[in-house]
Amino acid sequence: MRFAERVAWWREGAERTGAHEGLDIRCYRTADGRRMSLGAGARVPVIYPGEVVAVVNDFLGRSVFVAHEIADGAGRRLHSVYGHVDPCPGLAPGSPLGDGGLVGTIADTSARRSPVPPHLHLSLALLAGSGRLGWPELRDPARALLVDPLPVVCGLRDSLHVSSLTRIRGEGAVDR
Repeated sequence: MRFAERVAWWREGAERTGAHEGLDIRCYRTADGRRMSLGAGARVPVIYPGEVVAVVNDFLGRSVFVAHEIADGAGRRLHSVYGHVDPCPGLAPGSPLGDGGLVGTIADTSARRSPVPPHLHLSLALLAGSGRLGWPELRDPARALLVDPLPVVCGLRDSLHVSSLTRIRGEGAVDR
């Protein structure tokens, strides 16, 4: 499911109550064009170097929040969120993650009796301030500016410019 979409791919096209906060990644293409599924146990690297700021049990199972040394002109710091993961043993707030460092692996969603197949949920957000960090804070437009992770995943990670980011405003409206 792409950023800001409202149709839930795992519920036979049912509408979500709000815009999707990130990108669901469940398959990829190899260099020779074959489509491959990401199954439970697939390794999840950090998208930028950073520091783990939260590991939470939530509606996705477990999610890892990582703060990065990237900020916008308003002083908001970039954070990445990895949902539906089994974090690496010992990963905790304060753990540093170098370039390509391992966050964990994609979780087995069948253990939760979920109709959703194993996949990675990736969110990117520019966050103001500090304090508690979780999904309610990411959905608060006064605190967070959600951005589309697709350009970063597609290899444009060094061209992340705040002025060109797609973002979700309050009430799920989308700016482009």
